[in-house]
Amino acid sequence: MEKDKDKEKSNVSPTNYEHTARLRTVDIEKPKKKMFNKERLRSSIKTSPLYRKKYTILALIVLVAFIGAYQLVKVREINFTTLPENISRKIDGEDLERGNALTLRKLYSINDMEYDDFVLFAPKSNMVADEILVVKCKPGQADSVMAKIQNRIENQSNSFKNYAPAQYGIISSSELSKKGDYVYFISAKNMGAINKAIKDSYK
Repeated sequence: MEKDKDKEKSNVSPTNYEHTARLRTVDIEKPKKKMFNKERLRSSIKTSPLYRKKYTILALIVLVAFIGAYQLVKVREINFTTLPENISRKIDGEDLERGNALTLRKLYSINDMEYDDFVLFAPKSNMVADEILVVKCKPGQADSVMAKIQNRIENQSNSFKNYAPAQYGIISSSELSKKGDYVYFISAKNMGAINKAIKDSYK
């Protein structure tokens, strides 16, 4: 019985294992199919003339939009050389006179550390509510200047309210505004004309 088993073992050809191993090796070494190269396709698209043309047009549109938006939000500079003359044509010289740094500090407590330039037309009399002030403030000083002018408005309003109804009406309708580092205060009967004079003084 054992002899028969040994005989069967001896009849098994060793080449069967070699053949199987060879088949497995050949199967492993089969060339793989080339995968779709997305990166290469994306790169070729980006370098194509059509892509570059579209990108250039898009960049120009963004640039034009940015320039247009900047023109809308930027604050134009005022020419302080022509501003006094433009305002003088619109005011009553009997009530107002050109003010200096001392007048500015006396009426509003604004000092030279808070502004770069200004134009002031102050009342000749305490009985007049007309005042015009345009200030180019130093960076970061506009809010402080606004607060000081507002304090002046409140004091004048309280003074005129009791004994000068007409002047109280003028100071009550006054305009105080800020654009960037510029502060504008107009208390006058002809505010529309004063506003136009300031507008005409932009560079």
